[in-house]
Amino acid sequence: MLAASKPLTLWAPSSALLQDRDCRITPADFVAHVEKGHIRIVARRKWLIDREARDNHPWAGARWDTSVDGAIRSIMEDDLSIRDRSLRRVVAAEDEQGWEFAEAMVEEDREGTAEWERLLASGEAEQVIPPGTLETARRFGGDDPRRQVIAVLRDAYNHGHAVRESDADIPFLMRRTDRAFITRIAAMSCPPAVPHLNAPAHTDGETPVPINLAEVTGQLLDVLRSIETNQTDIEKFVGTQEHSALVTWTAAVCERVKSQGVAAANMDVAGELAGQLAQAGFPGLALSELGRHWTAGEATSVAVASLDLWLTLSPFTTGSPGINDLLGLLTSAFPVGRGLCKRMGLVPGLFDGPQWPFLYAGKKATRRTVPALLTELQETPE
Repeated sequence: MLAASKPLTLWAPSSALLQDRDCRITPADFVAHVEKGHIRIVARRKWLIDREARDNHPWAGARWDTSVDGAIRSIMEDDLSIRDRSLRRVVAAEDEQGWEFAEAMVEEDREGTAEWERLLASGEAEQVIPPGTLETARRFGGDDPRRQVIAVLRDAYNHGHAVRESDADIPFLMRRTDRAFITRIAAMSCPPAVPHLNAPAHTDGETPVPINLAEVTGQLLDVLRSIETNQTDIEKFVGTQEHSALVTWTAAVCERVKSQGVAAANMDVAGELAGQLAQAGFPGLALSELGRHWTAGEATSVAVASLDLWLTLSPFTTGSPGINDLLGLLTSAFPVGRGLCKRMGLVPGLFDGPQWPFLYAGKKATRRTVPALLTELQETPE
């Protein structure tokens, strides 16, 4: 997510999860990314400043880590003087209004409440409702279906409000249940007016745009995972020109969904990237075409250097010099040699396609790595 964003906006991140052995960003690097503006944090003020509340929270992931949460609180305080809220690295959001919203919705929409009650009582609930929301609903509601629905709608409202508060353009919904949850909200007979999550579709009866975008960004994450290697170094990648190129490419793909109404079901992110790579190459000219493209200087250099080249080769005439020997001698014989060889295709030119996939993978774009990457993209699950 960090590689594909500029910046990556996170809602109330857990410092405890940074300690997980599977987390690929260390706590110190996480704080550094916030300081540099690569990561932007939005959360309720209580989450950002109240250590006691965090330590007493029922979720273990809420525990306060002074080295991380203390640093984040300091950054928030430093940025309070910045009038433009969108430029702040850490932003305190308004207090939640989810409980009030949910109570009102249950009273107003009996039919929708009955739909949620049926869903919560079915085996489908675990596939459609995010695990944290489902656990809260069952803990809060107990055996009362109505109270369970209130807890679910409260989370739905707060989720939408968080997206709106983040000022983010493109959503990352990491779990399929998150995407299924939003899809179900939009499909209800009388869907709740959840901020941001009920944006209109571009086509009749189609899935709302935010959900389509979430499907596309889900594919993007699959693509990035597929091209990662043990040489991938996110710290070296973020902040580079190629990081910006990846962000631009991601935005262009998502813009097709937002402005052109391309359905996520018809979008193949791996195929989009593979197509761009396949159209690119290593510029060079065939030997048969070379003479027609020589400059006067190159032609003169070739004529003058031919004698020197053959004289230099004379010690090898009884043996069989390899192509590398010949190229080495050619490029040392006259300055134009190396550029000439590139144009002949003997010395590879620079790959003229997207470079960011290779830098992200920790590789260079070569005649071997480009086909290998294309193969990996073709094997990326849809």
